[in-house]
Amino acid sequence: MREKRESEIGGLLLSEDVIRERVRTLGTEIGAAYSAGSFVLLGLLNGSLLFTADLLRELPPETEVVFWRVKSYRGTVSTGIPEGVEAEGGEFIGRTVLVVDDILDSGCTLSAVERRLRELGACAVDHCVLLSKQRPRLPGTPLPRWIGFEIPDRFVVGYGLDYNGRYRGLRSIRVLAEGDAIREG
Repeated sequence: MREKRESEIGGLLLSEDVIRERVRTLGTEIGAAYSAGSFVLLGLLNGSLLFTADLLRELPPETEVVFWRVKSYRGTVSTGIPEGVEAEGGEFIGRTVLVVDDILDSGCTLSAVERRLRELGACAVDHCVLLSKQRPRLPGTPLPRWIGFEIPDRFVVGYGLDYNGRYRGLRSIRVLAEGDAIREG
């Protein structure tokens, strides 16, 4: 039954096994880049929850992790204005922060988060995204130091990514079927 339901959502883009292997590789690369305890892992909710959790398991156990809740999508369209960034805080003075996000689209979220972290005193900010859409970015968008996968400019769901709160729990990443977005719209 699960396979039938997933196939109705849209075409498979990345399988569970492919994602798992790439997250392991990213964890190894990130672990090698930082010494233990020298950085804070900042996951952006809700989309990066699964990615951040899986990535954290690949890092040294003393890795500190915090989460910020940031939202910039309504349905399948980015609003261009990340909500929630200005309300977030934390102890970042003199710290190196690795921002973990599910997807790099226009770049507005990563730019706003980096700006806020600098206001809070972070001395260095790096970015790791699971997915990077092949599309133009806003000027000044930070370039992620780590990218899981480059993908076409399509709306995707699964492995934490959602459509109106649905499909986050899929273990694979799928291209949202056009008919699904139309029926909801």
